[in-house]
Order: sequence, then C-alpha cells, then structure tokens
Amino acid sequence: MLTLSYRNCVRLLRTVPICPKPRAIGLHNIPRKEPTLFVYNHIVRRSEPIFLAVAAPTDPPIRFFIELTLVGRDLFERTERDVRNSLFSPRFQKKMERRTLTRRTLDWIANLMTRFLIAQMGRLNFIPVYLHDPPTEEEMIRKARINKQALESCLESLAENIPVAIAPSGGRTHEKAELLSIPTTVPSLAAMLHRRGQVLKIVPSIIKERPEINKDTYRKYIADRILPFRLWRCLLDRMRIKCYEKPRLTVEFLPAVIFTPAEPTKADKLRFVQELQQVLYEVLKRD
Repeated sequence: MLTLSYRNCVRLLRTVPICPKPRAIGLHNIPRKEPTLFVYNHIVRRSEPIFLAVAAPTDPPIRFFIELTLVGRDLFERTERDVRNSLFSPRFQKKMERRTLTRRTLDWIANLMTRFLIAQMGRLNFIPVYLHDPPTEEEMIRKARINKQALESCLESLAENIPVAIAPSGGRTHEKAELLSIPTTVPSLAAMLHRRGQVLKIVPSIIKERPEINKDTYRKYIADRILPFRLWRCLLDRMRIKCYEKPRLTVEFLPAVIFTPAEPTKADKLRFVQELQQVLYEVLKRD
C-alpha cells in the first residue's frame, strides 16, 4: 500500500489545506544534535502530535510514542472502530447501515482507511506503547514486554540525537497533576541518559487552539488556509456584514529544561512531572 515518508507527510500537511496549520513560536529553543525530548499538552484527540510535527523542524524526524491500537495488526478491529467513529458521526453510520449496499460501502471505506493508517504508522517509525487496561494476565505480561521495548527504543533514539515526543502525563495534561499515579517516564528517561553520560534536553511544547478544534470548527480552520475564502471573510468583516474571528493555532516551544539526578527518588520524579505540567498549563491558559 502506498505510504509517505515522515518529511513528505509534513510537507503535504504544510502545503495542502487538509488540516489546520500551526504557527511555530520559539523554534530557536529547540536544541540541535543533542538528546531532545518534546513534551506536549495532550487532550485525548490524538491530533496534537500532528500539529507538533508540522510546526517542528523535520530534520531529524521526530519519533512519537503512539498507542499500540494504531500500529498493532492484531488489534485491527479496535483500530477500525476508532477510525470509523473518527470519520463518520453516529447519526451518519446509523443511516448508512439501513441498506446492505451502503453498509458494505461504509465497511469498505473504514477497512481501507484502517489498513492505510496502520501501513503509514509503521512507515513513520513511531514507538508503540500499550496504554489500555489488559483484560487477561497474559495480556498484562504482553503489556509489560511492549512498554519495556518502547522504553529501550526511546533511549536508543535519544542516545543517537534523534528527538522523541511524549505527553508527560499520558492523558489530559495538568488536570491529574495532583495524583500520585501519574506516569514518570520523562524524568526516568533523563536519569537513565544521565547515568550514560548524556544530558536530556526536555522541551515543553504547548499546542494552543483558539477556538478549540473540533468537528464544528475544523472547517473554519481549513477555510482560513484558502486565500479566496480568507479574503472574502475579511471583506465581510470590514463591511461589518459578518464578524470574522481569525482562528489561531500555535505551537510554542519553551526553553529546554533538564532533570539531572542520576538516582532520583519517586518523590523527585513526581515533583518534576507536576512542575512540568504546571508550566504547560500556565502557558496554555495565557492569552
């Protein structure tokens, strides 16, 4: 199946108005030829990594942590269900399923898009992680094995100065900062590299949407990338016929921070993650 390289994917998204295009702020804060970890605010929509990739430099390509359901062929049915729900509203699906021909057409589209997605994810060299709760003890063992491999793969990439991106809390950034169960992957990676004689540069990356991007506002963002539509909206605004509020999507890269303890305690790691989450939260809420 036809797939695109990382650089070509980014070029396509930057050139063709098929998704909102972010404005990059603070590119000078991104280290070059050093172990670099991008940490970004994350809402469970899976779109933030796309915006980060489009805004950041393409050389070297960033490796993203990604849920196993998007790259695991053995979880095809679950992935297909996610793709189907992302592409089509429940109301549209219910309407299509009334007739045999339209139902088969819907199934064919969902199957094709899922196969393309899985093939593309494998092409982009992402790091698969097992996030959902394992239903059996066997799956629990599998989860531990996959996540251990993900950690080792991440360390190998960072040691070779290939940047990696991760959401520090594994879910909604900052909202669970007070819980003791939040993941401490970021400081753990920094400590492991420190013991190997390398310093990990952690770059807080804030994806800010004004208004929030959803199915209702997506078309507004796309239209803003098309010059005739943008000029027409500006004209209506100038003539005071219809107010035009320009949608704003930015990715702000803050100065890199480091975590240096070679043998940190659990409390040290939690404190660092909570402080990192707070930084993201404050910049995210700032106008």
